Amino acid sequence: MTDMDPTKELFELSAALAAEVDRQERRGGRRTADAPAPPIEPRPAPPEARASASPAPVSTPAPRGNPGDPSNLAPACADLAALASGVEACQACPLARTRTQTVFADGTGSAGVMFVGEAPGADEDAQGVPFVGRAGQLLTDIITKGMKMAREEVYIANVLKCRPPNNRDPEPSEKDICTAWLDRQIELVAPAVIIPLGRHASGHVLGSQDSMGRMRGRVHLVKGRKVIPTYHPAFLLRSPHMKRDCWQDIQLALAELQKR
Repeated sequence: MTDMDPTKELFELSAALAAEVDRQERRGGRRTADAPAPPIEPRPAPPEARASASPAPVSTPAPRGNPGDPSNLAPACADLAALASGVEACQACPLARTRTQTVFADGTGSAGVMFVGEAPGADEDAQGVPFVGRAGQLLTDIITKGMKMAREEVYIANVLKCRPPNNRDPEPSEKDICTAWLDRQIELVAPAVIIPLGRHASGHVLGSQDSMGRMRGRVHLVKGRKVIPTYHPAFLLRSPHMKRDCWQDIQLALAELQKR
């Protein structure tokens, strides 16, 4: 067998390989290098992936109560002036629509005594000061003639800061709403003795359903403060024979003041 020329052998091998590549291209078995690749269709993500890819829901802060509720506003008042402004702007119950003006308080409380009535009457609603009518004059006499104090030295307020229509009794819901204002008043005035006037005010301050006769005549302790209920001056005007019992309560309060 005659040896083949290496150069010729390499040439024939290259030609054979080129012919084979050409046949494969014609049969579609192989794409040419410059043929564009078909676009790759993205595979759909599984349901779990689609769910996790969704934008996170925006959380809505939970409501923090009615911003106009006295139970939210009153504790934030740093002094009596701020508290009076809060009361003046209060619209928390229907009495705000029928009042002439709010009735906050009278006096300084420097003597350590705080009187608490049930609600303003017509005279108080007109003047914006508690206890200014006939009952107010009797209370002034109790303070100045009986207790030997100036009226401005004591602190006078009501459970309600607005007059109920036609001077009706306060509704339980009205007292509940207004309680925060009174509670903050008591905290800021810090009286040594609280004297609620009448069954409504006494029962509210004491949290009691007892009659006035059962509540009066003794010292109660409420949240660390001494409470001595007595009759409302308006009741004493109708029942003057009960003034002696009222005077006994006032003497009891004066005795407690001397213990300070």
